[in-house]
Amino acid sequence: MGRIGENEMLTSGMKQYMKQIYLLSDGAIQVTPLLVAKALGVNRSAVSRMTRKLADYGLIQYEYYGKLYLTEKGKQLGKALVKQHEVLKQFLDIIGIEELHVNEMEEIEFNMSTCVIERINMLNQYFNQDQSRIQSFYKFCN
Repeated sequence: MGRIGENEMLTSGMKQYMKQIYLLSDGAIQVTPLLVAKALGVNRSAVSRMTRKLADYGLIQYEYYGKLYLTEKGKQLGKALVKQHEVLKQFLDIIGIEELHVNEMEEIEFNMSTCVIERINMLNQYFNQDQSRIQSFYKFCN
């Protein structure tokens, strides 16, 4: 496979794993395949298969039947995926969609391009600069 290049795309499943591994690695706990499996609600063999794929992309390193470690590239991606989640959640809050089921949110967030996320972030900033814009939007909706 090789390293992730400008034009290569990760699958939504790969992004989901990377985000979860990043979140788990942020604390003092050791990231193990079992921990990832529990967090994602999958079996350990699924985590093992995905671990090999992510390692092929240079995003993680792993010990056989042991701990998972994010590479620098993996940390950057994990951080970006968490930020993407925050941007999307803020946008949904602004437009009045307070709660989506986890599956719905993941379907949206892991299938958006960086360009779309950047535009949504700009829109969030636009709305937050002047709260009357949000109120005007709500008035428009009703």
